[in-house]
Amino acid sequence: MIALMAGLCQASAQDNHLLTAGTEVPVVAAQDINANDLKEGQTIELVTAYDVKLESGEVAIPKGSQVSARVRTSLKQRVLTNQKRRLIIDVKEVKLPNGTTVPLCNGVASFTTSRKTGDLDAVPLKYVSSSKLLIPTDHVIHAKVEVSQNISK
Repeated sequence: MIALMAGLCQASAQDNHLLTAGTEVPVVAAQDINANDLKEGQTIELVTAYDVKLESGEVAIPKGSQVSARVRTSLKQRVLTNQKRRLIIDVKEVKLPNGTTVPLCNGVASFTTSRKTGDLDAVPLKYVSSSKLLIPTDHVIHAKVEVSQNISK
């Protein structure tokens, strides 16, 4: 009985793989998201842009996995009247196909209504009309795994 239990523990340990803190997770908008409709604190859904692999080469986070992000600053907010409108989002976590969530950090993206902001890190929103400014689906946000964790395959 003890040998059987030890075998089960060993098998489950082999099924887990370590996803280390600092592993880069590329994130994109998979569909059009109208920046004008977003409000501070709102959660938006993004996806992983590429497979994220473990050191062994196995896929830890498949391309297209669901990613949650939070709107930090919406286009409706301005600190100063002469400041360009800006949308800032924070990437929070990715949901793996098995239901496990992995917290992410350093995934902050700043989008602007104007190319002439003086902020080289700001990404211009895609202009469709004055009421429809889209988050570009080709802009990759580089988030990182916040804490090392074992993930099940």
